[in-house]
Amino acid sequence: MLEGIIATFAGLGGVIGAIFAVRRIYGLLLPINVSAGVRVHLDKSAKDEILATVTNRSSEAVYLIKCRGRSANPLSYIFKTHLRHPFIKPRLYKNVRFGAPVYEMIDSGPLRLEPGQPVSLSHQLSFDLPIFAFTNTMVQVEVVLSNGRVFRSRRLKIPAHWHVAKHLKRSQKSK
Repeated sequence: MLEGIIATFAGLGGVIGAIFAVRRIYGLLLPINVSAGVRVHLDKSAKDEILATVTNRSSEAVYLIKCRGRSANPLSYIFKTHLRHPFIKPRLYKNVRFGAPVYEMIDSGPLRLEPGQPVSLSHQLSFDLPIFAFTNTMVQVEVVLSNGRVFRSRRLKIPAHWHVAKHLKRSQKSK
């Protein structure tokens, strides 16, 4: 009887220990969560924005060095490019994945995030010149930590009026 109770508590302790070990490993592998969003003001009361919410999931404080929205290509385009050019040089992978425009969301020095703390960041877009518009059809938020690790959000489709083709058509019509 006593041996059965001891075996039950030992098994329960092992399961609880395994759960905490898995959570610790998960926190070390993916210490932050990055989610992206866009805000469109159709009434032109304010500028359109790229939004990012960064949450610290680890048990230690982390420092964000950079947070930026990047013009990105869809995964289907990336896959087709690698099929058409299977021996592309690894240093050109960023050119296949991303476009030229990069929108910084952290102006001053690094941001410190405490465990469990979320921070909301944004960048207001200005399309005064077509060069400031997106060259690709998607946006992805990229966060760089102080230890050099890079984390990215999922890709989001951008509104059509953010694309450079729309701005070029508008400037041609005005001539």
